[in-house]
Order: sequence, then structure tokens, then C-alpha cells
Amino acid sequence: MKVFDKRCVYCHSLYRPDPRVAASQKSCSNPVCRRQRKEEAQAKFLKDNPGYFRGRYGQIKPWLAAHPGYLKVYRAAHPEHMAKKRLRDRLRRHRLKAARADIQVTMLRRKVRVLRGLRGADIQDTMRLKIDGLLAVLGCEGRADIQVQNEISAPPL
Repeated sequence: MKVFDKRCVYCHSLYRPDPRVAASQKSCSNPVCRRQRKEEAQAKFLKDNPGYFRGRYGQIKPWLAAHPGYLKVYRAAHPEHMAKKRLRDRLRRHRLKAARADIQVTMLRRKVRVLRGLRGADIQDTMRLKIDGLLAVLGCEGRADIQVQNEISAPPL
């Protein structure tokens, strides 16, 4: 069976669908389109199954109260399950930390890009502009012009 290009329902770009699910695939591989498709699918599921998530913990909590120590015994009896869980938790924390680091790195790159873009007519002007740029990035008011600062702070003669 030959697979032809399809148009994404969300971004309207052409994409080549996965041959295994070509008949039902609606969106391209763009993360924004995939996220939107997933949100729609989840909303449809909740609409079709309104009580699916309701009351789940309400059933578990009394059962655990009636069986004290069950989880402790289960965890002791299934160390491989707990090892997998610890690994999944570690990977999840690492992914979250990496996502936060990406934001920090992006912000730092923007600041460095601003500093690299500073150019002056001569060495003194370039240095003053770089210091002014650093002060602006740090959120400090004022200028790095030493002569102007000395004139302001010097008492009148």
C-alpha cells in the first residue's frame, strides 16, 4: 500500500503519515500539533467517560486503612518494582531539571548575545559600552563613563 502526503489538521502543512496508522493519523510530528491532538483526544475521552477519574482515591484510602502495613510489606516483597520506580523517578526529576536548565541557558545566551552586539568607535568607547551593557543586563542604573561620574560626584570649585 502506497502512503501519500496528508495535510495536518492543526498547522495545515503537508506531512507523510506513519504507514501503520495512515488512515487515522490526523496531525504531523510537530510537537505543538501533537500536543493539541493529545489535548483534544483527552477532552473527548473525559466527555465520553465523565466519571472515570472520580472516586478512585476514595476507594483506595479506606482499603489501605483496613490493611495497615500492606504497602510496606509489598515494597519489601517486590524490590525489583521499587528499583524500577526509583529509576523512573530519577529520570523524571532529571528531565524536569533539564527543562529548567534549558530556560536558564536560553536566558544566559540572550544576555551574551546582547553583550557581543556592543561595538564602539575606539577601545575606550567599546569598554564603556560593554560595561554599560553589563550594567543594563544586571538591571543597574547609571553609566560606566568614569569622567561623567567624576564630574557628578566632584564638589564645585
